[in-house]
Amino acid sequence: MKRLFFLLLFCFCLNGCSTPTRVYYWAKENTGAERFVRDHNACLRKADFWPWTFFYPDPSEPDLLNLRLNLKDGGIWANYSPYPGAMPIFVNTAAPSRTVVYWWYARCMRNAGYKERRPYGGPL
Repeated sequence: MKRLFFLLLFCFCLNGCSTPTRVYYWAKENTGAERFVRDHNACLRKADFWPWTFFYPDPSEPDLLNLRLNLKDGGIWANYSPYPGAMPIFVNTAAPSRTVVYWWYARCMRNAGYKERRPYGGPL
């Protein structure tokens, strides 16, 4: 029993150190980029089981916009192309959360009418 407990504790701690990245590719007819971003943010809020933070930024520091796509930050990234041939939009939160349940997010987006598509093609 002790071995099982320590094995589970070890796996839990090891999982906490990782930052998995999942990229979803979404498609939905007659939906613009602004609507997609609103739906994405709403689903991220619903999928976060611990939305509170204990970190408060220093108000004297300037806000920096780091707009580079860095998948090593982890979290959920979403790719959306409003219509065929358009430049796709990559979105994530400003600070990737480690408390987001990925399948809750995917279920919320599917309930909103989005379908997953292949990274470089049509629907799955």
